[in-house]
Amino acid sequence: MMSFPIGLTRLAVFLTAAALITACGTTADPAATTDDSSPAATTAPDTTTAPTTTVITTETTIPPPGFPEQRTDLGHGDPTWAVVLAGAVDPEDPAITAAEQAAVEAGYTTGWTDCDEGAAEALGMPGGTITLSVYFDTEGDAEAAAAAFAARGVDGVVAEVRTYCLD
Repeated sequence: MMSFPIGLTRLAVFLTAAALITACGTTADPAATTDDSSPAATTAPDTTTAPTTTVITTETTIPPPGFPEQRTDLGHGDPTWAVVLAGAVDPEDPAITAAEQAAVEAGYTTGWTDCDEGAAEALGMPGGTITLSVYFDTEGDAEAAAAAFAARGVDGVVAEVRTYCLD
């Protein structure tokens, strides 16, 4: 009969107990069989608790990654940073329609106007031209938005404009 030092015996008992405790926490796959030729029993994940899903809804639209939040606290005649996405003579122009669709897809609420002082000029068009812009708190936010639009194939010009026609 072979004798083991007490430390090894305790280690063997500890490892056996740990293996039994671990095995008790899993559910064995009834299709799996174990015998001396298989390396280990197959276990299925514990399905006794369903994962929880939390849905949060808000009043504001959150732009996709890469798009900063839109400025919404505009005042009549206030300066603000904007990404001017399009300009045209006719509000039904395909450029205006495409720019509005791109803005909506980015999570922004906007519409065309001919009242943003400096927007048409930023596009190299005469004042009073209909433009479609998205407004931001800072020049950095406008630059980030313009880069995000450009990454999606939509060109925009960053400009500081004065908003009118808000009343």
